[in-house]
Amino acid sequence: MPNLPAAEDGFRIGKARTIRRGKDLAFIACGETVAPAYEAAQLLSARGVSAELISMHTIKPLDEAALRDAASRCGAIITVEEHSVYGGLGEACASVLLQKNLSVPFRIVALPDEDTVTGSQAEIFDHYGISARGLFETALNVLNA
Repeated sequence: MPNLPAAEDGFRIGKARTIRRGKDLAFIACGETVAPAYEAAQLLSARGVSAELISMHTIKPLDEAALRDAASRCGAIITVEEHSVYGGLGEACASVLLQKNLSVPFRIVALPDEDTVTGSQAEIFDHYGISARGLFETALNVLNA
């Protein structure tokens, strides 16, 4: 795994870790998807886009306060996971945002509800847009929508 910058606060179950602060959009990622989200944030920075990165390492309990804070400060939210688009981080975040009446452009980057491709993790991430380049492009599309 890549060596990412230290988070602002230590690891605790149910408490998200902010890896990088930003204001234009927030990537909320879990597990191995944190690394490509970090790389995408760096690519966006070179384009003048300020991207936050939150490691939401536990989905249950979900750190709703961190999510609400990101939604109030950032122009968009993109969740990233190597899990089905259904029943994971993205849907948990969407549910909180909807129930708290927080309206912000939002995308879930995850595995679609279909037979998935086979290959190395890098090949699978590239195919489904979970790679740094794929997340970079998704972010630009969300911000330009």
